[in-house]
Amino acid sequence: MARIFPIKGIMYNSELDNDLGKFLCPPFDVVDDNDKDKLYGISEYNVIRLENGKSFLTDDNDENKYTRSSKFLDEWLSKKVLVKDHEESLFILEEIFENNNKHIPRTSLICNVKVEDYEKKVVLPHEKTREKQKKDRFELMKNTKAVFSPIMSMIEDKNKKFMKFMQDEKLADPYISSEIPFMHKFNLWKIKDKDKISYVTSLIKNEKIFIADGHHRYETSLNYKEFDSKVDKRIMNIFSSHDNGLLLFGYSRAIKNLNKKNLDDLIQELSNKFSIKEISWNESLINWNQSTQEIILMEYNDKIFTLDKGAETISTYEKLHSVFDDLLGKENVINHIEYIHDNVSLKKKIKNNEIQLSFSMNALSKEYFLNCVSDGKLLPPKSTLFYPKLPTGLVIQYLYE
Repeated sequence: MARIFPIKGIMYNSELDNDLGKFLCPPFDVVDDNDKDKLYGISEYNVIRLENGKSFLTDDNDENKYTRSSKFLDEWLSKKVLVKDHEESLFILEEIFENNNKHIPRTSLICNVKVEDYEKKVVLPHEKTREKQKKDRFELMKNTKAVFSPIMSMIEDKNKKFMKFMQDEKLADPYISSEIPFMHKFNLWKIKDKDKISYVTSLIKNEKIFIADGHHRYETSLNYKEFDSKVDKRIMNIFSSHDNGLLLFGYSRAIKNLNKKNLDDLIQELSNKFSIKEISWNESLINWNQSTQEIILMEYNDKIFTLDKGAETISTYEKLHSVFDDLLGKENVINHIEYIHDNVSLKKKIKNNEIQLSFSMNALSKEYFLNCVSDGKLLPPKSTLFYPKLPTGLVIQYLYE
């Protein structure tokens, strides 16, 4: 049974500054050093200082990015830059973003969710995690006693009642409207009515919650619950799978640092496992626009090829990664693959000879994703990109509210 709860959140004080978008940032794992510099420059109160602040060579156990985050949080609360809500609420978030020159809305519910072990099959993962990222997030939670970045999740919502509930709530004037630099516009509605909270809680209780983005953060919350059993809830944004604005993209795979023998062996093994055909650059655009999940486009030696896996039920991602694992070894693959989500960056790396060959494929369908994850299947790394990433810092979860 999925259990959701209203939240007594910490939020930026709109009475001091109603342009809240400039205080928000993307999740920690997609912010590089250049992005961090830009976010630091936008506002001295941008949440990047709390979520993933800068590190310095002089850092030690007593002074580091985690202790600074804790100090910033206390200072901003003291200055009323951030304010604690004294009543429990749910929130409806509508984001309006641009994709292919179209403005697309999507809607989610912000709430606390009971942290459950995966074995209970209430919260379902789809990818493996790494200890380094979880250790980083744990140190941040332990020092700040807060969570700044929500987990993106989804329920199947077969009867669409959950989606209708959110659409109905959006008929009222929003509580907050703003625009996030480098990201998108958003509207936020606050739900305090206990009957409405009870109703939407009942809608979700028989659903499974699929993690779309935030596996490291969720598993960090599992670890924190072991550290302190009182902390058994985690802030999430929950989407309906029927929301057409919940876009699912894929990542390209870029291969690098292979010696000639390994590269030749890889090409040979791909020839054994896939039907490979060289095509022209113009044909590649047609193939890409018309292809399904069955087709991979491979770029190698300034040539384009299609790789067709045939009628097997296994996804292109799984079959391709089985070749990588067999040839390079599961533990070694990470040293030779770079995951790239936009074609501009991919083309730049190809032009600069930073990579040896690349594989591009269409995203998994939501239906395939839901079926796989429901069956307990873990997908290969970076099989999904739910676009765009959620903003960090809109509603902050205090762990001991």
